[in-house]
Amino acid sequence: MSASLVATRPAVQTTPASTPRATVLVVDDQDMQRLIVKRTLGKMSYQVVEAASAEEALAFMAEKPVDIVLSDWVMDGMDGTQLCQALRAQADRPYVYFILMSSRDSREDLLAGLSAGADDFLRKPLDVDELSVRLRAGERVLDLQARLRARQRELELASQQIQEDVDAAAGFQRGLLPAHKHGQQEGAVQWLFMPSNAVSGDALNYFQVDDQHLVFYLMDVSGHGVAAAMVAMNVAQYLNPEVEGCVFKQAQGRRVVLDAASAVAELNRRICAQETADKYLTCVYGILHLRTGRLQLVRAGHPLPMVVHADGTCDAIAEEGDMPVALFPDAEYTNHELQLRPGSRLVVFSDGITECDDAVGEAYGEARLRRYFTSRAGQPLQQVTAEFGQEIQAWRGFPTQTFQDDISLMVVEFAPRPERAANPP
Repeated sequence: MSASLVATRPAVQTTPASTPRATVLVVDDQDMQRLIVKRTLGKMSYQVVEAASAEEALAFMAEKPVDIVLSDWVMDGMDGTQLCQALRAQADRPYVYFILMSSRDSREDLLAGLSAGADDFLRKPLDVDELSVRLRAGERVLDLQARLRARQRELELASQQIQEDVDAAAGFQRGLLPAHKHGQQEGAVQWLFMPSNAVSGDALNYFQVDDQHLVFYLMDVSGHGVAAAMVAMNVAQYLNPEVEGCVFKQAQGRRVVLDAASAVAELNRRICAQETADKYLTCVYGILHLRTGRLQLVRAGHPLPMVVHADGTCDAIAEEGDMPVALFPDAEYTNHELQLRPGSRLVVFSDGITECDDAVGEAYGEARLRRYFTSRAGQPLQQVTAEFGQEIQAWRGFPTQTFQDDISLMVVEFAPRPERAANPP
């Protein structure tokens, strides 16, 4: 009853000269039935291969692709439904349209065949016109599958390109972060930056504009993702004293430090002029006098910073703050004046820290953040900041749980050298 599996070659096929269509695998343990179906399909310009059993069909398809399987239901060994089930179990295989042939015609038989994974059902003896229509329906399905695969590939390539662009933007954004930790003179700065995505809507930096002033800022742009990151990177350029067109004034070839309120007001004016849609930002912008510890601070809609002294006490900065940046072009901002003592640390942070939830949904909170820094007031600043990164990751359950919002932190310490402190200007 069994015959060898043989692909019909053009030399022996009786097919029209038209371009061959789909490849159809005919599976039947009756030689005459295979021959009849094979010749019928050849006349329709299909490429035809044949198998005398379900096992031979699976062996053939493991080596060569086919588009449509036209299989008898009742065969020795595996029957047609079992062949279909085995084929559907191969998840990595391109989709094959499966038609069951049988003299069975009950509703139960039809449901059983379709439940096994068959796409269509033909009653024997086969009607040539019906066979032609069912095969064309199968070709339409396969064509749709092919177009979907092509479209999926296009989307995968587009997604890959987008990811490469986002990675490049993330690299550029990391390049805008401080290149080193400041600590050569009277001000020491440590920072922490953990984006919730590849790119971040947070930004921070610090720099000495001259030998007496340390300028620093930490901002949080509304929203997440690429749009927020683009605004953050744009704003960072305005606040970079090395970039032409920054908010600092030129005087005799050097940058002049604006007071904090004037600098933020100028930043606000420029961003509003750009019309950055619905994006706004909160920020803390400060200027520390390196020799005296005088601190000038603007808080524009941002969480309240805290001052932690060397003895572990903590001062809350006045509640008064100004509106976020980029809401109104004529907004005014207020300078808050503080006096830091030797060893005092200003802790500035984004709300991604205080609103970071643990596994049960409890937020980290300001009180826990305050306890962390006051309990470590006497420890080296670099160690304290690095260990806080571990603390917030453990709280969140990272990396199993990613951060809901960007995490950014900056700690500015006033650490005057003895000879400077003894002779203030």
